[in-house]
Amino acid sequence: MASGSFIPRFALGGRISLAKIDAAVSARLGPTRGLGQSQPSCFNRHVSMYLAKHVGRWSTTVIGRLYNGRDHSTVCYGIQRIEALRESDPDVDALLSALKRELGEAANPPVPAATTENRPPAVRLRREDLEDLADLIAARVCAYFERNACECEDTPHAQRP
Repeated sequence: MASGSFIPRFALGGRISLAKIDAAVSARLGPTRGLGQSQPSCFNRHVSMYLAKHVGRWSTTVIGRLYNGRDHSTVCYGIQRIEALRESDPDVDALLSALKRELGEAANPPVPAATTENRPPAVRLRREDLEDLADLIAARVCAYFERNACECEDTPHAQRP
């Protein structure tokens, strides 16, 4: 089994919810859903969109739905704007790093030691054993396809799936 550092975040308990990302940004910067296109809420919303894409791994379409049905291209623009600001402004870079760290800690609670102690011991197979296992699997797959091919020959073409 892989060590905890190589296990993807989504395998440890799912991705971070959009609501949690939005709440973290709102708590740090202010509301992300202001009336119209007021500058503070627009920047906050773009930060939230950037984090939703890069930390939460959400699609731009899903992110846009959260923010009053905005189009995915609007979300892409917001993400690109924050990426440009991050490269040019060290304060924005520090803000994003702090928010990522905050969201990462919330998404990855420490794994209790009891779960690692109950793990079965790792089994190491020799190359010959692996080749034998591969041959067995190939034989079963071939048998499966041969069995299903016979069933398909009895079925007229119009009824095949």
